[in-house]
Amino acid sequence: VAGSTAKMDKTTVTKLTRIAQKTVGTICERVVAKEIDPKRLEKLSIIGVDEIAYRKHHKYITQVI
Repeated sequence: VAGSTAKMDKTTVTKLTRIAQKTVGTICERVVAKEIDPKRLEKLSIIGVDEIAYRKHHKYITQVI
């Protein structure tokens, strides 16, 4: 599930896996907590994410600021 969210939006992952969006988010949070060194996030204060999906061909653009 967490690997899928790196390539798809959460709504698509939810539909494909038949798991609630809240559960998908929780799974991703656990993976980040386990895999990423907290020191990498110390200076992070605000993060913004904007995602655009082109449904016909299922191509996604994700911008992280």
